Amino acid sequence: MAEFVDDLRQLRGELSLQEIGRRMRYHPSTLSRRLNPGEMPPLDFVRSYVAACGGNPAGWEIRWRQIAGEPPVEEPTRRTPWRLLVAIGLAVVVVVGGAGYLWLSGGRPGPATAARASASPPVSPDSGFAWHVKNMYKQVTSREWTQQTDGDLEVWAKLSCPSGMTEYWIALRPGGTSARFECNAWQVHTWSGLAAGRYNFELWKENDGRAVSGVGVVRSTSPIVQHTKAPPL
Repeated sequence: MAEFVDDLRQLRGELSLQEIGRRMRYHPSTLSRRLNPGEMPPLDFVRSYVAACGGNPAGWEIRWRQIAGEPPVEEPTRRTPWRLLVAIGLAVVVVVGGAGYLWLSGGRPGPATAARASASPPVSPDSGFAWHVKNMYKQVTSREWTQQTDGDLEVWAKLSCPSGMTEYWIALRPGGTSARFECNAWQVHTWSGLAAGRYNFELWKENDGRAVSGVGVVRSTSPIVQHTKAPPL
């Protein structure tokens, strides 16, 4: 049990308890209490915590049931296995057109699928920007921008992935749904009817210890103002 709880604590990597608590809607002190190696955390907490860390709850549920002595839940279909690696690397990102960094964050895959594209479009500084990610091992979050009026937003991406890796995900924050992108080809997804406000996007992949790199473009039908300083964790 203590080893299981210790693995849960390590899963969050460089994410703070405050950030995990924000995603789970838990107070950090509650998280700390639940992650006490002397107690087995409830299964619903484990599922929510692992998802907030960007992990796969199914694998952790199997471990939890084994420790608790409960029978495994029968799956109607066979799922693709995920490697439960807790070590994550820092992804260093340079945003073209201004200094900026992406930082580790979390998210979940969504149902949408990005469309294929032949190449990235031209973009002007008042309606978008180009971005570049280098050696992303798990997750990163973009710089922020303010969309000045209601409009649509496109995120274009082309990430080069190692052999056997086929997909990654991008989600608009706050409140946007996520989209699945295919590796090694230009893809684009549009978030339509966005209200004026401040936004950023999250980019993540399976935490398998391998890095991806690539480029992309953010383009809006509304004028935008870029923010060069990343918000605090």
